Amino acid sequence: MAGRGSWSHMRVQRTADVDVQPSENGRPRLRVRSPEKVAMPRPSVRRRLVQPLPFIGAFLVVTALAGYWSVYSATTDRTPVLVAAHDLQAGTVVRPSDLRTAELAGDAGTMASLVPERELATVLGRQLATPVPQGAPLARASVAAAGSGPAAFTLVVPALRALGGSLRSGDRVTVLATFEVGPAGAQARVIARGLRVLAIGEAPDGLDRASASIPVTVALSNPSLAAGLALANSEGKIDLLREGGQGRTAPIPPASERGSS
Repeated sequence: MAGRGSWSHMRVQRTADVDVQPSENGRPRLRVRSPEKVAMPRPSVRRRLVQPLPFIGAFLVVTALAGYWSVYSATTDRTPVLVAAHDLQAGTVVRPSDLRTAELAGDAGTMASLVPERELATVLGRQLATPVPQGAPLARASVAAAGSGPAAFTLVVPALRALGGSLRSGDRVTVLATFEVGPAGAQARVIARGLRVLAIGEAPDGLDRASASIPVTVALSNPSLAAGLALANSEGKIDLLREGGQGRTAPIPPASERGSS
C-alpha cells in the first residue's frame, strides 16, 4: 500500500509525445500521443514575410506610395508663366505692361504650350494672333510668328485728336481727314474704315499734351489705302473715330464748309 501511495503522489512530466494516465491500481500508465496532438512550432517572423501573399501585399503598398508621390510632385511643381494683365485683342503688339507673371502647375504637355516667364523678351513687340482675356495664360499659339504681321501704316495724329489718350491697341478706328478747299473752305471725308490699331507711341518729352502729336500704327487689310492715308498725313488734319459694335456699318457722309465770298 505504501508503494501505491508513493506512486499516486509522484509527479511525472509529459514529454512532447507521451501522455501519463492513471490506472485502476494507482500505477501510472504511459501512452504515446497521437501525431495530430503533437504541437508544431510556430513559423518565425522572417519565414512569414517571405511567403507569397505577404510579399505581394508589401509590394503593392510600396507601388501605391510611389505612385502617390509622383502625382503629388507633378501637381505641386509650379512653373512661372506669362499671363495677360488685361484683356488683349487680336493684333495687339505685346508690351511689358500687357503681361504679368503667375505660377501654374499642370502636365508636361499643357505647360509646354504656354509661354514661360523666362521667354518674355521673345514675345515683346510681337502681335497676337488671337485675343487673350485678362488673367489667362499666354499660349504660344496666341503669338503670331515673327514677320507674319499684316501690312501696316503709321499715322501722325495730335494726341487730342486720337481720342485724347484713351485709344488702345486692338481698337478699330475710322480715319477722317479735313482738307482745305479754295479760299477759307474745308472738306472732311472718310479715308479708311475699320482699321485695327497695332501700336500707339508716346508723345515726345517736353511738349505740351494739347499740341503734341503721337504715332499711331494701324493694320491695312488693303495696301491700296496707303496712298490716301499718306496724303491725309501730309496735307490734311487727321481725326480718329473709334468704331462701336453697332456703328461700324453706319455711313459717314462727307462734310464741307465754303468760305465767305
